[in-house]
Amino acid sequence: MKKKAPLRFKPASATFLLGAGALALVAAVVSSPAPAFQASLQGLQLWWQIVFPALLPFLVLSEMLIAYGWIHALGAWLEPLMNRLFKLPGIGGWVLAMGMTTGFPGGAQAARQLYDQGDLSAKDSNKLAALSHFCNPMMILVVIATGLMHEPAAGYIILGVHWITGILAFLLLNRSMGHPGDESVQNISGKKSKGKKSRSLVHRSLHTAKQAHAKDGRSFGRLLGDSVTHAVQTLMMVGGYIIIFAVVIQIASRLIPDSFPGYWLSGLFEVHLGAKDVSTAAFDSGRLQWSVVSALLGFSGISALLQSMSVLRTTGIHWLRFTLVRLLHGILAFTATWLIWPLIRFLPENASSVFNNRGQLQTELSGVFSLWRVIPQLLQWQGILLALMLGSSLLFMLLQVYRRKNTR
Repeated sequence: MKKKAPLRFKPASATFLLGAGALALVAAVVSSPAPAFQASLQGLQLWWQIVFPALLPFLVLSEMLIAYGWIHALGAWLEPLMNRLFKLPGIGGWVLAMGMTTGFPGGAQAARQLYDQGDLSAKDSNKLAALSHFCNPMMILVVIATGLMHEPAAGYIILGVHWITGILAFLLLNRSMGHPGDESVQNISGKKSKGKKSRSLVHRSLHTAKQAHAKDGRSFGRLLGDSVTHAVQTLMMVGGYIIIFAVVIQIASRLIPDSFPGYWLSGLFEVHLGAKDVSTAAFDSGRLQWSVVSALLGFSGISALLQSMSVLRTTGIHWLRFTLVRLLHGILAFTATWLIWPLIRFLPENASSVFNNRGQLQTELSGVFSLWRVIPQLLQWQGILLALMLGSSLLFMLLQVYRRKNTR
């Protein structure tokens, strides 16, 4: 019995639907230009004051580190952790760290850069993008927990739940995203002959860094210019998505009844706006309110999904599998937050001092918080997380050596 081919839109049908949607959006904007303008301005503020400072330095840094081979050297150290836990090349550890500390689409951008250099296969880059699709930690700790919800301690619970359930969702659906035995392009650190396995880990990491830098071949001046250009291009794309979906949310809100919670609509399309609407909505308990916030962060919104998919369009990303991971992430995050919420009383009330020792963050215009003042703290998060991942990888290596000695 032949399997039915998956349902796909024909080019003519897709063109008609997209054209009709664009025409309807233009008609809605023209009919009520003032609300649409305010919505686009809100999206612009979100992009400039939160997303832009959170992503720009890391996108530039990522391309420069990849070009100079430092990420490939790090991959040699992270190989045991990534292979044993995720069945992925060690070089993917940087992609995971980028996603966990910068927010979407930082992980997808790092995965695409490694794919373009031939260090990752299309399948591995897509799997890494699904694994590293997280919200920026400063967005959770500063903007949501402190600025919107006024409960800084709760931000640490939500951040931990966000990371753990995201990894768990990927592991549960990993089999549906490809089999470990499939052929893939290994990273440079994995391309070593049997004779080189006897060499020390330090020697292998330096050797892979030298090979990667020689393969790139760009001078520092050209590399810096390319890195800034590519980072700004990616951020302009992200900003366009945020602004467009801010307008879509404003238009769609006119069509739904007043009894329908508005935060579900905004959270479905754009997670930043959804979190803001949740903070002003009426809930029976803080436990339910924070569980909803955690679910929206796990799903991340259609805007964030399209941002990552647009970055990975050259790798042939499977949008359904990517979306299923995000849906499961949202469900697990809601459940976990609801179950462990009583632990909030054990956290100190003045926990907000960890990210800003100079007082409250400055707000501008419509009360949108700015992350420009906490860029040093963002860099600290990146370094701490990389150190933790490296330590975990070394622990795996020591355990493997210990097991080999005991089996002899």
